[in-house]
Amino acid sequence: MKKIASLVILAIMIILAFIIFKFNDGEKTIEKAISSSNPIKIIYEEKADKGSIVFYTTKDWNDFSTCFVRKTFNVYKYIYGGTGDVRVSAKKFGFSYAYYPNIEKTPFPIYFGIIGNPEIKKIKVIEKKRNIEGEAKIINAKDERIWLMYMNKFQGSDFEIIGLSADGKELIRIKDNISPWYAEQKPLK
Repeated sequence: MKKIASLVILAIMIILAFIIFKFNDGEKTIEKAISSSNPIKIIYEEKADKGSIVFYTTKDWNDFSTCFVRKTFNVYKYIYGGTGDVRVSAKKFGFSYAYYPNIEKTPFPIYFGIIGNPEIKKIKVIEKKRNIEGEAKIINAKDERIWLMYMNKFQGSDFEIIGLSADGKELIRIKDNISPWYAEQKPLK
């Protein structure tokens, strides 16, 4: 009987150790989860169902980065992200844009970018396949204006992104085609 009790206790301890190890795999702060070697400056954090979408820059670089970090048991883990020098295109064309694909256990897919034209007050995304449209969320964050569109209700790969003035006048229209492979891309492990 003592042998069975000892085995049960040992099994419980192994399971607890596994759970603690599995769920403590991460960092204590978002900054450390994103980059442990390069300091970053968070521009904006969008709380999402399964973590946060974080817009940030790397100090001493002129980049704009976006990622998704998951939070479990008070630790953060970097799941997916990317970096680009989008400020030039935002100033030249009025706004920049990027698409992050549908990835399991994230709030993706999303379209997002920086608004460089101060006359642009709204961003609208149109799905060409079914002629469905939606208005992006405009975020005034520090020195940037960011637009963010959750793409869950959209389908297909052909989209138009339109920058509008306060009175609804079209200032810029960009046609984008995301490849079917990219739309279904999975993160690298």
